[in-house]
Amino acid sequence: MITALIESGSIALIAVAILVIEVGVLLIALRGRGMRLGLVTNGLAGITLLMALYAALTGAPATHVAIWLALGFLAHLADLAARLRAARS
Repeated sequence: MITALIESGSIALIAVAILVIEVGVLLIALRGRGMRLGLVTNGLAGITLLMALYAALTGAPATHVAIWLALGFLAHLADLAARLRAARS
């Protein structure tokens, strides 16, 4: 069963769903504490990396994997910027 989940790439999609739920719960739990941008950018970084994994597991062209990784890099930069902004205030 696990092997089938990995070979089909479904494991990455399950992880994306869990991450989306986690970020949603944290956004609700921490509302009003100024951490929303950091949570969203961190979540996006994770999602893009998981989508790169999904693309690789499903045999997508290397350009698709590279695009997801580049988007992950941008999300990480946005996350760093959010953390720096939060640290300065």
